[in-house]
Amino acid sequence: MSWIGNVIAAVGAYKAGKYNKELFDRQAALNRNAMERKKAVYNKIEKPRLLKQQKAAYSDFFVNLLRSGAEFRPGTTTFFVTQEFKVNQATDLAIADYNLTTDLTNMENQSLLLEAKGDQAMMQGVLTAASEGAKAYAGAQKNKRDTGSLLG
Repeated sequence: MSWIGNVIAAVGAYKAGKYNKELFDRQAALNRNAMERKKAVYNKIEKPRLLKQQKAAYSDFFVNLLRSGAEFRPGTTTFFVTQEFKVNQATDLAIADYNLTTDLTNMENQSLLLEAKGDQAMMQGVLTAASEGAKAYAGAQKNKRDTGSLLG
Protein backbone atom coordinates (compact mmCIF):
# COMPACT_ATOMS: atom_id res chain seq x y z
CA MET A 1 0.00 0.00 0.00
CA SER A 2 3.03 2.31 0.28
CA TRP A 3 2.83 2.86 -3.44
CA ILE A 4 -0.13 5.19 -2.85
CA GLY A 5 2.21 7.46 -0.87
CA ASN A 6 4.58 7.42 -3.83
CA VAL A 7 1.76 8.54 -6.14
CA ILE A 8 0.89 11.37 -3.76
CA ALA A 9 4.57 12.35 -3.57
CA ALA A 10 4.81 12.34 -7.36
CA VAL A 11 1.80 14.62 -7.74
CA GLY A 12 3.12 16.89 -4.98
CA ALA A 13 6.57 17.11 -6.54
CA TYR A 14 5.11 18.03 -9.93
CA LYS A 15 2.81 20.67 -8.41
CA ALA A 16 5.65 22.14 -6.33
CA GLY A 17 7.90 22.34 -9.39
CA LYS A 18 5.16 24.00 -11.41
CA TYR A 19 4.42 26.49 -8.63
CA ASN A 20 8.10 27.36 -8.19
CA LYS A 21 8.51 27.89 -11.93
CA GLU A 22 5.52 30.22 -12.00
CA LEU A 23 6.94 32.09 -9.01
CA PHE A 24 10.34 32.58 -10.65
CA ASP A 25 8.68 33.61 -13.91
CA ARG A 26 6.61 36.23 -12.05
CA GLN A 27 9.74 37.56 -10.38
CA ALA A 28 11.43 37.80 -13.79
CA ALA A 29 8.41 39.67 -15.17
CA LEU A 30 8.52 42.08 -12.22
CA ASN A 31 12.21 42.70 -12.96
CA ARG A 32 11.40 43.44 -16.58
CA ASN A 33 8.63 45.84 -15.54
CA ALA A 34 11.07 47.61 -13.22
CA MET A 35 13.53 47.78 -16.09
CA GLU A 36 10.94 49.45 -18.34
CA ARG A 37 10.01 51.91 -15.58
CA LYS A 38 13.66 52.80 -15.02
CA LYS A 39 14.16 53.35 -18.75
CA ALA A 40 11.05 55.55 -18.98
CA VAL A 41 12.06 57.63 -15.95
CA TYR A 42 15.51 58.18 -17.42
CA ASN A 43 14.23 59.13 -20.87
CA LYS A 44 11.32 61.29 -19.68
CA ILE A 45 12.72 62.85 -16.49
CA GLU A 46 16.41 62.37 -15.76
CA LYS A 47 17.89 62.90 -19.23
CA PRO A 48 15.82 66.02 -20.02
CA ARG A 49 16.71 67.41 -16.58
CA LEU A 50 20.40 66.75 -17.22
CA LEU A 51 20.21 68.42 -20.63
CA LYS A 52 18.42 71.42 -19.12
CA GLN A 53 21.09 71.71 -16.39
CA GLN A 54 23.82 71.47 -19.00
CA LYS A 55 22.19 74.17 -21.13
CA ALA A 56 21.92 76.49 -18.11
CA ALA A 57 25.51 75.76 -17.09
CA TYR A 58 26.74 76.49 -20.62
CA SER A 59 24.77 79.73 -20.72
CA ASP A 60 26.28 80.83 -17.41
CA PHE A 61 29.74 79.81 -18.60
CA PHE A 62 29.40 81.66 -21.91
CA VAL A 63 28.00 84.84 -20.31
CA ASN A 64 30.87 84.86 -17.80
CA LEU A 65 33.30 84.32 -20.64
CA LEU A 66 31.92 87.29 -22.56
CA ARG A 67 31.86 89.46 -19.41
CA SER A 68 35.53 88.75 -18.91
CA GLY A 69 36.24 90.77 -22.01
CA ALA A 70 38.32 88.03 -23.56
CA GLU A 71 38.09 87.73 -27.29
CA PHE A 72 36.11 84.74 -28.49
CA ARG A 73 37.07 83.38 -31.88
CA PRO A 74 38.33 80.09 -33.30
CA GLY A 75 41.92 79.33 -32.42
CA THR A 76 41.95 81.32 -29.18
CA THR A 77 42.16 80.02 -25.63
CA THR A 78 38.57 81.02 -24.91
CA PHE A 79 37.41 79.03 -27.93
CA PHE A 80 39.33 75.95 -26.77
CA VAL A 81 38.03 76.29 -23.21
CA THR A 82 34.49 76.47 -24.59
CA GLN A 83 35.07 73.36 -26.69
CA GLU A 84 36.40 71.53 -23.65
CA PHE A 85 33.32 72.57 -21.68
CA LYS A 86 31.05 71.17 -24.41
CA VAL A 87 33.07 67.95 -24.64
CA ASN A 88 32.81 67.49 -20.88
CA GLN A 89 29.05 67.95 -21.05
CA ALA A 90 28.77 65.44 -23.90
CA THR A 91 30.92 63.02 -21.90
CA ASP A 92 28.64 63.40 -18.87
CA LEU A 93 25.62 62.62 -21.04
CA ALA A 94 27.36 59.62 -22.61
CA ILE A 95 28.25 58.30 -19.15
CA ALA A 96 24.63 58.67 -18.00
CA ASP A 97 23.43 56.81 -21.11
CA TYR A 98 26.05 54.10 -20.57
CA ASN A 99 25.07 53.70 -16.92
CA LEU A 100 21.42 53.28 -17.92
CA THR A 101 22.33 50.69 -20.53
CA THR A 102 24.48 48.80 -18.02
CA ASP A 103 21.71 48.86 -15.40
CA LEU A 104 19.13 47.63 -17.93
CA THR A 105 21.45 44.85 -19.06
CA ASN A 106 22.02 43.76 -15.46
CA MET A 107 18.27 43.75 -14.81
CA GLU A 108 17.62 41.67 -17.93
CA ASN A 109 20.36 39.23 -16.89
CA GLN A 110 18.73 38.88 -13.47
CA SER A 111 15.41 38.16 -15.18
CA LEU A 112 17.03 35.47 -17.33
CA LEU A 113 18.62 33.90 -14.26
CA LEU A 114 15.27 33.84 -12.48
CA GLU A 115 13.65 32.15 -15.47
CA ALA A 116 16.46 29.59 -15.53
CA LYS A 117 15.90 28.91 -11.82
CA GLY A 118 12.22 28.38 -12.63
CA ASP A 119 13.08 25.93 -15.38
CA GLN A 120 15.38 24.10 -12.99
CA ALA A 121 12.65 23.95 -10.33
CA MET A 122 10.18 22.57 -12.86
CA MET A 123 12.67 19.96 -14.07
CA GLN A 124 13.40 18.93 -10.49
CA GLY A 125 9.66 18.52 -9.88
CA VAL A 126 9.20 16.45 -13.04
CA LEU A 127 12.18 14.21 -12.25
CA THR A 128 11.04 13.69 -8.67
CA ALA A 129 7.52 12.93 -9.91
CA ALA A 130 8.90 10.42 -12.41
CA SER A 131 10.98 8.76 -9.72
CA GLU A 132 8.06 8.54 -7.30
CA GLY A 133 5.83 7.29 -10.11
CA ALA A 134 8.29 4.53 -10.88
CA LYS A 135 8.41 3.58 -7.19
CA ALA A 136 4.62 3.54 -7.07
CA TYR A 137 4.42 1.32 -10.14
CA ALA A 138 7.04 -1.07 -8.74
CA GLY A 139 5.26 -1.18 -5.36
CA ALA A 140 1.88 -1.84 -6.96
CA GLN A 141 3.34 -4.62 -9.12
CA LYS A 142 5.02 -6.18 -6.08
CA ASN A 143 1.74 -6.11 -4.15
CA LYS A 144 -0.09 -7.68 -7.08
CA ARG A 145 2.53 -10.38 -7.45
CA ASP A 146 2.72 -11.16 -3.73
CA THR A 147 -0.95 -10.91 -2.78
CA GLY A 148 -2.86 -10.88 -6.06
CA SER A 149 -4.22 -7.39 -5.27
CA LEU A 150 -2.80 -3.91 -5.89
CA LEU A 151 -3.79 -2.91 -2.37
CA GLY A 152 -1.77 -5.64 -0.77
